[in-house]
Amino acid sequence: MSDTTVLPSSLRLADSSYSSPYSRAGAPSPHPNTDPYAPLRASALATLEAMGFEPKTMVEHGVLWAEHQDPYGHVMHTQFMHFLGACFYRIMEGYDEYLSKEECDGMVQAKTIIPAVRKYELSIRRQVKYPEAVIAAYRQDYIEPTRNNGTTVLFSLKQQAIVAEVKGSTTYMDVKTARPVDIRTLGGGWPRLYEAFTQKSERSKALKEKWEKEHPKPARHGESKM
Repeated sequence: MSDTTVLPSSLRLADSSYSSPYSRAGAPSPHPNTDPYAPLRASALATLEAMGFEPKTMVEHGVLWAEHQDPYGHVMHTQFMHFLGACFYRIMEGYDEYLSKEECDGMVQAKTIIPAVRKYELSIRRQVKYPEAVIAAYRQDYIEPTRNNGTTVLFSLKQQAIVAEVKGSTTYMDVKTARPVDIRTLGGGWPRLYEAFTQKSERSKALKEKWEKEHPKPARHGESKM
C-alpha cells in the first residue's frame, strides 16, 4: 500500500501555518504547506468545551518569533496577559445579547454602568515557545449582584494543556457615583444579564465537575490518594 501522506515543502512554514490566511475558513484551497494545527485545534476546542469554557468568546493567538518572546526564547508573562485580555473584552462584547444598543454603548464608552476589574491572579503553569498557537478561553464561575467572577485560561495547541490561568472578578460600577451597583435593580437588560449569567454559572459548574470526576488529578508526591 502506498503512503498518501502529503509532506510540506517547508517544515518551518508548516510550523507557523497558524499565521497564514489559508488556515482560515474561506480560503480557496488547503494550506500550501499543510496545517498541522487543524487536528490539534479540534482536540483543544473539544477539551475546553468539555471543561466548561465558553465557545463564543474564545480567541486564538499565534505566537510571533520577534514580538512575543523574551531573550530566553519563552513567551513573556506580559504577553500572556495581552492574549488573555482579548478574551476579557469579548466577554464584555457578548453583553449585547442581553443589553440594548444604548446600554452597551453607555458601558463601552464608560458613561453608565461598567464592569471594572476588581482583582485577578495569574498562574503560569508551563513555558510557551515559538512556533505555537494558544487559545484564550473563559469559564463563568459565579455572579453576584454587584460582581462577576470567572476563570480565563490559555490552552496550548502543541502541548494540549493549559499553560496559564487567571482567576478574577469585576465589579459593576455606576460611573456617575463611582460606587458598586446591584444590576438586578437596574432597568433595561441588566436583570436579564444577571439571570443569564446565573444560568451560565450553573452549566459551567456542572461541566467542570463532570470533567474533574472523569479526569482526576494524580496525587502529588508525598500526598495521600484518599
